[in-house]
Amino acid sequence: MSGFSWERGPFTRCANCLQPTMGILSAGGELLTKRCANCRATVQIPLPKLNKKAIYLDQFMFSMIYAIQNGGNLPKGHESFAKEVYALLRRCVVLQQVFLPHSDIHHDETTVFHSPIDLRGLYEFFGGDVSLMDSRDVELLQDIQFAKAYFDSAEPAVSFDLEQISDIERNEWLSDMFIDVRADYSQFADHIRAVRGEVHGAMRQIADSWLEKKATFANVLESEFSAIGPEKKRAFAKWFQDVLNPESKDPMLLLEASNRPIYREYRELCRLLEERGVDEGQHPIKIVEFWHSDQQREIPHQKISAYLFAAVARRVAMGEKRIVDRGLVNDVRTISVYAPYMDALFIDKRCAVLLKEEPLATALEYKARIFSLSDPDEFLGYLREIEGNTPDEVREYAEMIYGVE
Repeated sequence: MSGFSWERGPFTRCANCLQPTMGILSAGGELLTKRCANCRATVQIPLPKLNKKAIYLDQFMFSMIYAIQNGGNLPKGHESFAKEVYALLRRCVVLQQVFLPHSDIHHDETTVFHSPIDLRGLYEFFGGDVSLMDSRDVELLQDIQFAKAYFDSAEPAVSFDLEQISDIERNEWLSDMFIDVRADYSQFADHIRAVRGEVHGAMRQIADSWLEKKATFANVLESEFSAIGPEKKRAFAKWFQDVLNPESKDPMLLLEASNRPIYREYRELCRLLEERGVDEGQHPIKIVEFWHSDQQREIPHQKISAYLFAAVARRVAMGEKRIVDRGLVNDVRTISVYAPYMDALFIDKRCAVLLKEEPLATALEYKARIFSLSDPDEFLGYLREIEGNTPDEVREYAEMIYGVE
């Protein structure tokens, strides 16, 4: 063949014109489309069924992958791991056995990275471009699931199917074409840094209080749970006050207020009560009752975060100073929100160790297997097993479509 063709190899013989010009036109979803470059005869071939694993990588891992691709410095002592995990992850993704979803937490951390556009493009392409629902929206989803049970005096019917919180079906084949928008969010970088600094400052004050009081795990855990109701009530009162403020007539301020998590939760809870025929005047009372109920202690994102912060407090009280850094709050949020839905999480060593301690190891339930640099060989073994278990038919099609190395 010579000249340009939308079809690409490998080429086979066309059943219509008998020429060796039947190539791949497109692939993705559930179909492989082939077309003859000579006579334009087209066939669609159903692709094999998949069973992909969802693996959430923390920002450190994506930054490491970026360094490998761009000749940057690799983490000392883990150079060989970095190179092998890079190859294994990409191979597992292309073989349609794994995808590496990205979240708003990634997006915020990427925005303050030195090459944000390139890093964002990398994790969207490298990992299969699966976007997760924003972490605050996942929290709201869980809150509403438990609220339904509370208002109905029933057991919570909670689903942790990944499809609930992702933008695609997990078992679709990757498209053989990738479009990179290269969006620039650098205008938000200063704000994100400022917020992160404020959160870290507040966290340091809390840590100082834990150290001064020699806080125990049990006391901090109970304090975390007991604060849920009052904090939600306080946040809603603050929202209400801001909306009534004359300065809030500014459209941008009103937009910001309408997007606050507490207002969105209150609005959804009112909708639930309305559906159940509860008088509108009773809505605030019922909602505050729910916010102060024991159900709050069982909502996954709140239970996991409370246990993690209690474990951090125990370490702080024992004199461990470096455990509270700028990344702690995001690490806790990542685990508490996404661990119930993922097959695996690769996270910071600090939090991975905390999750193995008691009572966290037995009290917390979530789907994800937890990996970190504390045992890199364990993660490599996990990926090798996934790669080795790729069905022969899937491997054959993946090699044909994507050119697996």
